[in-house]
Amino acid sequence: MKRLLAPLLAPVVLALAFPPAASAFQVRPVRLELGSRAPASQLTVHNPTTRPLLLQAEAFDWSQDGGADRLKPTQALIVNPPIFELAPGATQVVRVGLRQAVESGVERSHRLWLSQVPTPGDVDDGVQLLLRVSLPVFVTGVATPAAQPQWRRHGDTLELHNAGGRHLHVHGLQLLSDQGGSTHFGPCYALPGQWCRWTLPAGWSAATTRYDADTSAGPLRGVVDAVAPR
Repeated sequence: MKRLLAPLLAPVVLALAFPPAASAFQVRPVRLELGSRAPASQLTVHNPTTRPLLLQAEAFDWSQDGGADRLKPTQALIVNPPIFELAPGATQVVRVGLRQAVESGVERSHRLWLSQVPTPGDVDDGVQLLLRVSLPVFVTGVATPAAQPQWRRHGDTLELHNAGGRHLHVHGLQLLSDQGGSTHFGPCYALPGQWCRWTLPAGWSAATTRYDADTSAGPLRGVVDAVAPR
């Protein structure tokens, strides 16, 4: 049997359609918010399949460099249990907590991976997809400044820079040109001091672009003008 590891870095993977040979698991909630008043939380992991699943939890520090995600293994989070087996139809509670006190005025970003581990007892003639769910975990200290969105356009690129102290999650973005064109973009995270970047469709020559974004900071609406080349 050939096994494929399918890393899925979106905040959640739920109720996906797979071949009969595949396995899946479900997770709630899809992100965690920790702080001095809530130094611990929990996830509920469910196995809706007809076969047992072996799952492993791993914690990472999450940073961004030039808009690209960077993950580094961390001991900052306590995850219990770190590895567990789920019987068919069973549910497991996974507790996530902090090892150290929360820093005031700072938000720390982490990612928690829940990965399906291959087991030697599996026998199948097809392809089994081993799933990985990546969940954001934010640890926010008191008096941490809010996200501060700043929009820029350079040629065929639109940027949303986050100059604030908390992350900015864009759930969805619609753009309208002053010439009547429109386009949509999917989710993006901009950690503090970082940005989301989108490439505009070919032929998008509008001098003014109107944006309508659904974000963790609330709806963002406005216009952004193209920056003339120097």
